[in-house]
Amino acid sequence: MMLGGVLLRTADAQQPKAVVLDFAGAGGSTARVQVLRGLRGRVAFAKKADAERIAASQSLELQTDEGREALCEALDADYVFWGRVNGRGPSARTEIWVAGRSGAQLTGYEAGAPGTVEGNELIQQAARAALTEGMALSPPGGAAEKKRKTAKTNTTLHNVTELPRSAPPTYTPATKQETPEKRSAPGEMPVFQILVGGGVRLLDIDFNVGTTSGGTDYRGFDSGAFFDVGGRLLIRPMGRSDSPARQAFVIEGDGGAGIGLDAAFQEGVGGSADVKTWRASGQLGYLYPIKRLQVGGLVGAGLDDFNIDSNSVLPSRRYVYLRIGAAVAYTILEDFLGFRVDGGFRWPFALGDLDDAFGNNSSAVGFDAAATLGGQLDIGFTYGFRYIWERYKLDFAGATQNVPAMGGPGGDGTDQAMTFQLLFGWSI
Repeated sequence: MMLGGVLLRTADAQQPKAVVLDFAGAGGSTARVQVLRGLRGRVAFAKKADAERIAASQSLELQTDEGREALCEALDADYVFWGRVNGRGPSARTEIWVAGRSGAQLTGYEAGAPGTVEGNELIQQAARAALTEGMALSPPGGAAEKKRKTAKTNTTLHNVTELPRSAPPTYTPATKQETPEKRSAPGEMPVFQILVGGGVRLLDIDFNVGTTSGGTDYRGFDSGAFFDVGGRLLIRPMGRSDSPARQAFVIEGDGGAGIGLDAAFQEGVGGSADVKTWRASGQLGYLYPIKRLQVGGLVGAGLDDFNIDSNSVLPSRRYVYLRIGAAVAYTILEDFLGFRVDGGFRWPFALGDLDDAFGNNSSAVGFDAAATLGGQLDIGFTYGFRYIWERYKLDFAGATQNVPAMGGPGGDGTDQAMTFQLLFGWSI
């Protein structure tokens, strides 16, 4: 019977049974869907979830012939399909492999990029060709696998390349524990990612500074919600490495600036002041990939600037700080959705004009946390929604200078910010 340009041969009247495992690499989930579509109507499918459960319970090594043979026996399956996507975007190539009941690799094909009209069709054709050749080499059925045939089918597939039978790509089930060097395939990590966008930011400054009479004087600023633009950069220099230990190195940059912000003073002070606020930071880190999870830490430095016109209430301030923190990321849906949580400690070693106004021995400690929800498409388009919380605790001490906002000696305060961002960008 001729279907889709591929001659489909069946053994007996029984429809063969196959399981399609995960495909590694960016776009692997899309490639797997196209393989399922290509095989639909030609095979009876065993559930991938059942295969993963069996592999986990029996500690099967599915990158080995023995592991795949045991899986076929447990599922009563005739064929196992697996593969990977090499590269990203329209130039990516999809490798498809098939093994029979003995677990031995029967054949393999290379096709186009998942996610494109032409690429999807080529993947479906390649899956059908792999099935046809696999059935010729190892007819379906419960009996022992027959000797491989050397004859090939006469099917011609344009832009679909047959792969050699040596060195098939490894497959790692989602629920199975393995050694670190086998957890991640080449090309799974973007080497460069940039996001820009905007959102809402809120500032809340509450200072209680000493007075010459021994009391305290409240100095505060509540910005309300104002528009803030921001951006984020992530570089993973060895993201294409086949070693998770090397993929884990990251370089990150972050920054933002407020727009249209001013201060209206009350309680008899009168007037208003123009306010400019911006921030920037850079970090080096290590985020080790463990299947869908990434865990690690980062160290770096940053600057957080709040510049206000000269007034008698608040001085400008500029925190220059060192930061150390931890991060955890998890992929919910491959290539489409994931989240990341960060938390860190900041040590400001410069406070800007606060030293002059409230004491030259003043000190501060800071804390931050961030949560990001987002993902990326196969073509590289990337998006994210981000929440950031920052807080500084200050203690004022030392000599002051005669500046408009002078206070003290002594006192303390808090300086807090919350930011909500919607970001869009690109990953390669």
